[in-house]
Amino acid sequence: MKGPVRTITIALFMLAAAACGTGTPSAITPKVATFEESSTAFCAAFGSLIRAVGNPDAGTPSVLSKSLDDAVAAGDIASADRAAAAITSELESGRQQAAEAARWQPAEPETAALDRVLVAFEGAITAKRAAAGHGPGSIDPQAAFEQAGGVEAWSALLAAVGSMPVPPGASPKPCPAFSGTP
Repeated sequence: MKGPVRTITIALFMLAAAACGTGTPSAITPKVATFEESSTAFCAAFGSLIRAVGNPDAGTPSVLSKSLDDAVAAGDIASADRAAAAITSELESGRQQAAEAARWQPAEPETAALDRVLVAFEGAITAKRAAAGHGPGSIDPQAAFEQAGGVEAWSALLAAVGSMPVPPGASPKPCPAFSGTP
């Protein structure tokens, strides 16, 4: 290219590059979360787990999982579908909160483990919902949870929560979900 065409091409390229770089940093990359923001989001994510399936340590079901269990026992496919959809929605909400909590990088082990637990419970709920139709080839919900890595993820979650760093000067707030209260 010679003369004016080359100059115009270079000018257009520079304008395009400049236009791409004029966005605000928050529009390009999410703001890094603080310890407090991460803790709040993590607690909300754990609360979603409690609301969706109950307290895994105590073996107590949530209202939602009890309604799914009742629908499965009755063979009520429509009610099982509704309950499973509500549980899955709550678990997905928990995954979103876990992703929010992960914006504070030191919380990554806890949030990754919690996300894997939530995904494993989604697998168990899908299996439980399928059992409502009493169809052949249904997978046991506990087996589905285990096959999805739920047992390992739960162990990793418990270990990670116990070792989560607290920055100097931070004051951790109690999370009611840790005691089984959503």
